[in-house]
Amino acid sequence: MQAAMANRGGARGACLAALLALGVIRAAAGAQPDGASVPAEEKEAAALDRIDKWLDKTKVLAPWLSWGADLRFRNDYTSNANLNRHLVGRESNWQRVRTRWWTTLTPVKDVDLNVRITYEGRHFSQPHGTPDFEQIDALIDTLNVRLTNFLGSPLTLTLGRQDILLGDGWLVYAGGPLDGTRTVFFDAARVTLDLKPAQTTADFIYIDQDYNANRWIEPLHNENLSLSEQDERGFILWLTNRTLKNTEINGYYMYQNMEPVLRRADNGFIHTFGARVAGDLGDRWRYRAEGAHQFGDRNDRSLRAFGFNGALTFLVKDAHDTQVRCSYEYLSGDDPGTRATEAFAPLWGRWDRWSQILITTWALETRAREITNLHRVGPGLVCTPAPRLELSADYYLLFADENSMTGAANRANFSAAGRFRGQLLQNQVRYQFTRHLKGRILTEFFFPGNYYTDFRNDVAAFLRGELYFTW
Repeated sequence: MQAAMANRGGARGACLAALLALGVIRAAAGAQPDGASVPAEEKEAAALDRIDKWLDKTKVLAPWLSWGADLRFRNDYTSNANLNRHLVGRESNWQRVRTRWWTTLTPVKDVDLNVRITYEGRHFSQPHGTPDFEQIDALIDTLNVRLTNFLGSPLTLTLGRQDILLGDGWLVYAGGPLDGTRTVFFDAARVTLDLKPAQTTADFIYIDQDYNANRWIEPLHNENLSLSEQDERGFILWLTNRTLKNTEINGYYMYQNMEPVLRRADNGFIHTFGARVAGDLGDRWRYRAEGAHQFGDRNDRSLRAFGFNGALTFLVKDAHDTQVRCSYEYLSGDDPGTRATEAFAPLWGRWDRWSQILITTWALETRAREITNLHRVGPGLVCTPAPRLELSADYYLLFADENSMTGAANRANFSAAGRFRGQLLQNQVRYQFTRHLKGRILTEFFFPGNYYTDFRNDVAAFLRGELYFTW
């Protein structure tokens, strides 16, 4: 029975991969069309364009009412996320189908009421030895009022449940890290001051995030849905200036207060001061750099930490729109020889920014999706070899900043001498079937280094097939 369930899960993934592979093959064939096939391809393109326009038209029901929806199907396969192939449950294979519906009501000018309902069913077909398990969650992940030009001023107010992305999402993106990427919402109040003559905006954000999703708005299904390990209150001041051509400069202050609820929760408060700059250097170079300093009290220890995240991209500007990039990230690690803690805290940035497999592996030393104590450096490449087809590859060398896991309880997992975490290889294939339908195949392989012991030294792998339809 269990083998049959695993086969069903594998069959779903195989069908998804085959569908996306078909699009890739068609794209490759379309790169060199013969004369006889051009009219048929033009007819197909025209038909798809008519469908896209019809979908766009149906989204606006009235001048004061619009709506939209999307559907995302994922099949995720993971092997050896805990870096030991002999452990029970070393493989997982599961399917996720997420549906979202949203609407915007504009009763009067400059007033928008926004609501979005999210439903996701999850089917677990592996590991072997466990019963087939299905989980269904449904909740309102957007419910807010947006007031533009408030009282005739250059203020925009967004009050209620909302998504918030600041910069590249390094420190602010995921309001509920335990919910994965199904939802990322914040229960917050956001005030944006737009000083157009100075090309400057200032965002003032207050966050009141409960560990459970049912504090402010009851979930439609599964009332015990946990978003985080602790209750969180916070304030953010985020400044943006675009005075310099092709350049964005940000300065910010963030405050996070944490009250523990679940196991492995944090307690205390964190102050973060930081700055970010991103832009172009001529017509072939693109860059971004962000640094932040933290201090406060975390889990009854004084906090002093620093982080940096940057990348430099070269635009080849060839027929395939090739881009070559190099990334570097530093997150300070805890020095076991001091009474303070130096481990950089990702705040509301616990999500899969650059790896899927490692957000699970890191739970061996911190928590799921909480990456710290890191030097990450490596090259990457992205290109579009055919219309609607994008290929990318990234290679990272990963090091620990400190040998923090030196206690007796960690000796079986972590070396006291090595700091080389290992190598990560990531490849992605993206295909845009139409403006409303796209697909992706993601693969990752992690090769552990001497930061881990022989007990945690097996290669980890991740495979995802994804289809995404938006109305």
